[in-house]
Parts: sequence; C-alpha cells; structure tokens
Amino acid sequence: MNLDRGLNTEIYAKMEAKRRESMKMEIGQCLEHALDQLRDIWNEIGICEDQRGERQNVVLHHIRNLLSEMVTEEESLRQRLMKSVASSTEKVTTLCIELALQQYEPDSGISILQLEKALRLQVEQLGKEKSDRLGALEGLQKVEQTLCDILCTTPYYIPSGTVPSQEQLGILREHIDTLTAEKDQRHKTFTSTKKEILSYMEYLEQGPETSFEREVICEEEEAFVLSKENIQALKDLHQELEFKDTENKHAAEELRDRVTALWNRLSIPKEEREETSAKLQGHKPSNLTTLQEEVAKLEILKRQNLRKVVDAIREELEGWWNKCFYSRSQRNQFEAFYEDEITEDLLTLHDEELVRVKGHYETNQEMLDAVRKREDMWKKMLEFERKAIDPNRFNNRGGNLLEEERIRRKLNKDLPKIEQKLSDRIEEYERQTGTEFLVDGCRFMDYVAAQWAAHENEKKVIKEERLNARKRITEEEMLHGSKPSTPTKRRFVGLTPTKTPKRLRGANGSVAASPRLYMSSAHSSIMPSPRASRTKPPTGASTARTPKRLRNTPARNAQRKVLGDKNGTGSSSAFSTSTVSGGHTQSNNMSTLSVTSSCGTYTDFAKELELQSRKYCRSSTVASPT
Repeated sequence: MNLDRGLNTEIYAKMEAKRRESMKMEIGQCLEHALDQLRDIWNEIGICEDQRGERQNVVLHHIRNLLSEMVTEEESLRQRLMKSVASSTEKVTTLCIELALQQYEPDSGISILQLEKALRLQVEQLGKEKSDRLGALEGLQKVEQTLCDILCTTPYYIPSGTVPSQEQLGILREHIDTLTAEKDQRHKTFTSTKKEILSYMEYLEQGPETSFEREVICEEEEAFVLSKENIQALKDLHQELEFKDTENKHAAEELRDRVTALWNRLSIPKEEREETSAKLQGHKPSNLTTLQEEVAKLEILKRQNLRKVVDAIREELEGWWNKCFYSRSQRNQFEAFYEDEITEDLLTLHDEELVRVKGHYETNQEMLDAVRKREDMWKKMLEFERKAIDPNRFNNRGGNLLEEERIRRKLNKDLPKIEQKLSDRIEEYERQTGTEFLVDGCRFMDYVAAQWAAHENEKKVIKEERLNARKRITEEEMLHGSKPSTPTKRRFVGLTPTKTPKRLRGANGSVAASPRLYMSSAHSSIMPSPRASRTKPPTGASTARTPKRLRNTPARNAQRKVLGDKNGTGSSSAFSTSTVSGGHTQSNNMSTLSVTSSCGTYTDFAKELELQSRKYCRSSTVASPT
C-alpha cells in the first residue's frame, strides 16, 4: 500500500508540474497578447514613452494586486476549511462521547477539503442519531411515567441532559414491559378480589365502612391506584372478610349440630324437624340469629325434659367412649354418669364430658380410626379361624373355602405389619405430646399383646378339648364299636345305593335287621354301627384301636356299596354282631381294618372279607342266627 501511495504521489507531482508549465505558458501568452494590444492602442493614441512607462507600471500593479487577491481568497478558503475541520472534529468527538460510540478516525492522506466533507457528514449522522435517541427517550419516559403513576413506583433513572445509550434504551423498554405486566397482574388481582369482597359483604350483610372500602366498592376501577400498599390492603380486607365468613360458617355449623343434638335428645318428630330445618340454612348474620333463637327455644325444652335429655346424652356418650376405646375404669371416672338424681348441674356435667370426649376423638381421630380398622381386621381374622376349624365347613359353602382360606392367610400376614406401623405412629405421637395413647385403659402394644396371648390360650384350650373329645370317642369305639353315620354329601349314582337295604339274609337263611344310620356330632366317622346298646366285649376277645377316620372320597364311596345277598356258606360262618371301620394314615399307607365283635373268630371274619360283595359294603351288622 505504501508503494502504491508513493507511486501515486510521484504521478501526482509530475501532473502538477506539467499543469504549472502549461499554466505559465498560457499566462505568458495572455500577458504577451495583452501587452501587444496595449502597445497598439498606445501607438494609435500617440501616448509618449513616459506615459507608456507609467501605464505599464499600472498594468503590472493591477496584475500583482489581482494575483495577490487571488492568493488571499484561496488562503481564506483554506482557513475556513481548516476551521470547519477543527469544528467538525470537535463536534464528532463530543457526539461520539454523548452517544457512547467509538471515536471517528478519518482516512489518512486525504486533502483538507475531503477531510472537511467527511467530518461534516459524520456530524450530520451523529446529530441525527442523537436526535432519534432523545426522541425515543422522551416517548418511553412518557409511557413509563404513566405506568409508574398507576403503580406508584419509581421510574428507571437516566441522568437528565444526557443522551441515552442503546443499552439504556433497551433497559428502559424492558422496564416498561415489566411495569405493563405488573399492571395487568395487579388489575386482574384487583378485579377478582373486589368481586369476592362484594360476595363476602353480601353474605356478611354489611356495606363499606372505611374510606378505603368505599374507594374499592364505590369508585371506578380505573381510578383505583394499583400500588403495592393498596393491593396489600385489598388482600387484607379480603382476608378479614373471609375470616368473618368462615367464622360464621363454623358458628352456623356448630349451632346446627347443637340443634340436631337437641332434636335427638328431645325426640323431636321428623315432620317438625324438616319444617324447621328449611329456616336454618345459610350462615348469614340473620341465619345465625335464627339458629340462636332455635337453640334458645330448644334449651328451654331441654330444661323441661331433663331426664330424657340426660338419657340421650348418656347414650351418645357411650358411643363416643366406644369410639375412643375407653376402658371401664376410664368410664367410671365420670361419676355423674351413674347419678340418678337429674338436675341442670348434672346435665351441664354431661355436656362438658361429651365435649371433652369429642375433643379427644377429634384430636386423635387418625390414630383412633387406624385402631378401629385394626380391630375390624382382628375380628375378621377370628371369624375366619372359627370357620376354618368348624367341622361343618365343607357343607353347603358354595365353593368359598379356597377364597376364605386365602383371606385368612392374608389377614394373618398383614395384621402384624399394620400393628407395627400403628405402634410406630403412636410412639411418635407420645414423644411429641408427652402423653400416653391408651386403648382400653392400657398402651396399644400391651393391648395387642394381651389380645394375641388370650387368642393363643383359647386356641390351646380348644385344641385340648378336641383332643380330649376325640380320645373319649376312641375309647367308646374301642368298647362299643363306632356309631353309624349317614354321609351328608350325595352319593355317586350307579355306585352306591340310595339307601341301605332294610333286611339282609344270613348264611343260615335267617333275616337280620339293618341298623338305622345317623350322624354323630362328636366325631366325623362315616361307619355305621348297630343301634342297639353295646356291651363290653369278653375278656378273651381281641380289641384293637380304631384308626383315624378318613374323609369320604369318590373312590371310597364307590367301594362302599351296601352289602347285598350273600352266598350260603353254613350257619357256623355267620357273625352275630360285627363292625368294620376303614381308614389310612397320613403317610398314605395301605388301608387297615379294625374289627370289634362280640362273637366269631378271625378266620370267619377273613372269609367274610373275601366275598365279592364285601367290596361294596359301607358297614354292616349281621344278626346272629336264631
């Protein structure tokens, strides 16, 4: 670039020298021509040499003056340009500072005229920028001031007499946007809160009392100043009215509860209640007055019917005692409950006790409800366990045994977990309050432990009773044989006859009566036995313990068909009386037969078992031949 600039300067100098030579030649020619003309004129006029010399001096003087004036004018132009450059430079510097712009740096190597023009244009541009910024600032500040007046806030500070920067104008615009959003939000809050305040005042049956309330209710919405203080005062007014309305609601609910309680205690007829109830709705001050008047009227009736009222309170009090799991000793502490002489003081004591117990329930409702839920699960568990040990549980249950067993196991699994969680909550409550949470007069876990212990003892007693009963039945069967019992389930069609034949023919042709079958409630034996009274077997007779009875199955029922006619084998092979019982052990061993008879031998009995008809025999008793 420096090389190019040097070449340009050299070329410019040559061109300038050439123009100077050309100008000199033209000026010389012009001067020579003018002098020739002047000489001709002077010759023609006849001016002498002296005068010609003077006139030549005048011409020279004029030429010198003209050139001097020309130089002076050009010098003046140069001075003006220099002053303009200096002034423009100063203005540009000032504007750049005011506009927070980088200082302008003109191109180097340009002429004064070019520099003056560039600086003059820069001054015009910066001046326009300054004017635009000031105009924008003025407009934004007007909008901001309006919003600040509405919101009672401070405008964004920009020093007066200065030109705002673009950054400051941007911040001012953001501030205006924020104020606009805040204004919209506050106006929305004002309108919604005012609407609710009007509603509360209507329910409270009151009008605006203070100047602020009148400003809110009576003035136009646009006239309300949306300042923070006013919005907060508006919220406070709303909260105050809401609190009054809530108090009125609670008071109305309490009065209605009181009226209902008095109705119940005085046994007011339903028709009269419905007629009066329509007048007792709402919670306005006028409604409260009506409720208070109704309570006062019922209080007078209550004093006139003390006995009925006290009895009703005592019944209600017992219900709350049960809800709170009060023990007998806790209930006995309220001695007025057992007083027979009814007075107003006694009624007052009952009312106070009822309020106290209700307060205890409301304070501990969550835990008391949890204890109640646990009690319901406990009772349900006991009910399912009772069903599980019921001998008749297989009869007419509609196929619910598996479902009941599933529920019972789930209860046995979930109940200890619920008890532990409830115990942890109660312990936390006791740590926080410093008081014991009692259930039936003792701590919860002691109460639960006592229940489980009593339940286990009861199960042991029932188990021992069943074992003793089974032992007694076994001993009786060993002495007298098993009792006949009729199966309660339907027999399989085609396998077992619908009833036992009334008579069986003996081996010697005699007819023996078949015993009547009946169910024994003491045991589950399905083997029939003779109805006649049994006698103790002789000393030499073989006695064997009857094995544990088996549940009827289709396979066994198919094997137990009633004994039909037997093939004649001679009178010596017949039994006078015999009882056969079938059973098997838990390990599924082969079935065994226990025989208790008053006559015959084992060989005769074994031959009887080999008969084809024996496999269909449920149980039989054959009379001895006559």
